Amino acid sequence: MDLNFEMMRKTKYILPILLCLPFLLGSCETVVELELPEHTPQLVINAVINPDSLFTVDVSASRSPFSNGAYPQLSDATVQVYQAGQLLFDLQHQGNGIYRADAKPQVLQHYELRVNAPGFPGARATAHIPAAPILSDVKASEASPSNSPFPIVRLFFTLNDVANQENFYYLRAYTPDTSYYDGRPYNRTESLNFTAPIETEFNMESRYFLSDKLFEGKQIPFRFEYAKIPGRTTYVQVAHISKEYYEYARTLQRQAGGDDFGKLPSQVTNSIRNGFGIFAGYNAVRLAVKP
Repeated sequence: MDLNFEMMRKTKYILPILLCLPFLLGSCETVVELELPEHTPQLVINAVINPDSLFTVDVSASRSPFSNGAYPQLSDATVQVYQAGQLLFDLQHQGNGIYRADAKPQVLQHYELRVNAPGFPGARATAHIPAAPILSDVKASEASPSNSPFPIVRLFFTLNDVANQENFYYLRAYTPDTSYYDGRPYNRTESLNFTAPIETEFNMESRYFLSDKLFEGKQIPFRFEYAKIPGRTTYVQVAHISKEYYEYARTLQRQAGGDDFGKLPSQVTNSIRNGFGIFAGYNAVRLAVKP
């Protein structure tokens, strides 16, 4: 039987049905009016602490998911740091919702953050500063590529992972520079090209994140290269981060577009009780690759 003829026969019966579909669907339409609950603002607290910087906390208020406005920064909050149930110090408001203390976190110490503000339930969170990452066999060399106007720096080091504990890390490279537009200083991101078989699990804002689930307790060689800017020192930061930091960054990256198409949006990990945000710690080693 001719294939085109067979298709025409089938179309003769399908076409009347298709013409009737809009009327059938229209008659089955149901309008449901939903009354959404009113948004109750909660504290939003963001603080990632490390032993090289002063305690700094950003405090704002949550807003309705249907609002396009900015998050209100709070200037009347009480921000306190506790250790083992004892008050260490209060953080002072510096402006624009930023609170700071004249003290730095200590390595291997655990801290509790307590934040209170008028009209909000009190929020709490805990964090600790992990040990510095253990690096060895650090070496750097320079090569002249054929397809780049800048020389290539090859950096080598070994990361010694501590056994019998979960460990999380990130790597990043940056070169202090000045803005082309206004001359202001900033850290320009350097892209890392890994040349050894190492699996970074995700990257976000120039940071390459990984856990030790594939090399727990082992010595892992890192080999990568980047384009060198003549006359400038580049810094490579290797950070040992808390699990809270790792989970927050991982879920934030997924929500920002790292998930597969078709999946429901990921919920960002929250480490704040009675609020939203992140309180986490890290400890970093910084390698300076000079001109």
